[in-house]
Amino acid sequence: LRESELKHGRVCMLAFVGLLVQKVAHVPGYPEVADWTSALSVLGSDKVGVFGLIQILAFIGVVEGKFAPLDAWIGQLDREAGDLGFDPANLTKGKNFDMKSMQLKEIKNGRLAMIGVASIAANHVIPGAVPFLEATGLSALASEDRAFCGMTSSQTSQQSKTAARYTTQVILPALTWLKTGLKAGDLAPTELRAKTIGGNDVLIGKSEGGKLFCVGNLCPHIGTPMSEGADVIGDVIVCPLHGSSFKTTTGELIDWCPSPPIIGPVTGFLVEKKNLLIFECRTSLFGGDIEVLVDTNAKKAYEANYWKGLLDAQGKDDGTYY
Repeated sequence: LRESELKHGRVCMLAFVGLLVQKVAHVPGYPEVADWTSALSVLGSDKVGVFGLIQILAFIGVVEGKFAPLDAWIGQLDREAGDLGFDPANLTKGKNFDMKSMQLKEIKNGRLAMIGVASIAANHVIPGAVPFLEATGLSALASEDRAFCGMTSSQTSQQSKTAARYTTQVILPALTWLKTGLKAGDLAPTELRAKTIGGNDVLIGKSEGGKLFCVGNLCPHIGTPMSEGADVIGDVIVCPLHGSSFKTTTGELIDWCPSPPIIGPVTGFLVEKKNLLIFECRTSLFGGDIEVLVDTNAKKAYEANYWKGLLDAQGKDDGTYY
């Protein structure tokens, strides 16, 4: 059992270091994948990546074959648990080297690494299961069809050919931090970038003071895309069509349709005044990626209301008739 514990601890220590390193560096020639859960499938579809996987598996096979602890189960292991004789630098032969102390450190760090990797995997399956993990940037990108360790949804579950593609049930919000594909350094002050994240149209930008913000890309007046010429003045964003202005920090309405003269105020009078939608945003601890907190069920909720109204026009949405 100690042999097995040491082996799993070493694998998890390598895995945890790999999760950190891939945020900032990649092996040249291999595909770069920010989402570690899809890295295996992406690597398997790349010619160079497949060759690398074959090399890794071949090396593991040789090591496992040579040092397989087959007799350990009957108490006849011919070496100490975990000792593969690998010491090319002769560190163990040093004058002040304390073998027992180093073995204790290895087993402690291995156990901690196993807990860490298990926590990251658990948080991928159940978002928010591990407090503060989202802030490190190690949480994988969420998706509507969650898959584990690079498996696609078709591999994890076989859906019926007649599975419903829509629903009329009440869809609850599912708030998740998602990466935008942008880094904090990609944006200059007053610069704006439009993105569709988890079915939400958002506008990411910086104020004149360089503070990062994220707002809904559609003006609440008549749905004009703010990305088509909106101005950022201080911490205020101004709609390019009718000049409505909003605070980028709170979404609070400052001025409603002041331009052009007469036409703007008339069109504003026909629509109820609303604040601009605001999304929380942040930069990840590792890599500086910009992440936005969005409701990944927003699209499903909208479609559910659409189908409910459509079905109500023909009969009750529970399948009965009026």
